[in-house]
Amino acid sequence: MLSADLIREARLRAGITQAELGRRIGRSQSQVARWERGAVTPSFETLLELIRACGFDLSYRMLNRDESYLPYIERALDRTPRERLERTAATAAAFRAIREPIAAARG
Repeated sequence: MLSADLIREARLRAGITQAELGRRIGRSQSQVARWERGAVTPSFETLLELIRACGFDLSYRMLNRDESYLPYIERALDRTPRERLERTAATAAAFRAIREPIAAARG
């Protein structure tokens, strides 16, 4: 998720306007709009300030990079949309076949 998306999401969840967010951090509404459009990227410190001004906090941590899922995605993208849909439907049916007897046993 890009900083623009984070800012907009936090602001909308807080139920405030761009102008109100700007007032809370001492910036103009037009500056907030530029950040939300992605025309300007705020520093990390400013991003935290914006998120906090909306009443939220942004947690972050470093993780080991995991690309083990990439072959699965590449195989899925090689399929046609119809093949993907059929595979998804078959998987859903398999899960239902497992869940239904369990649900019936629980009563």
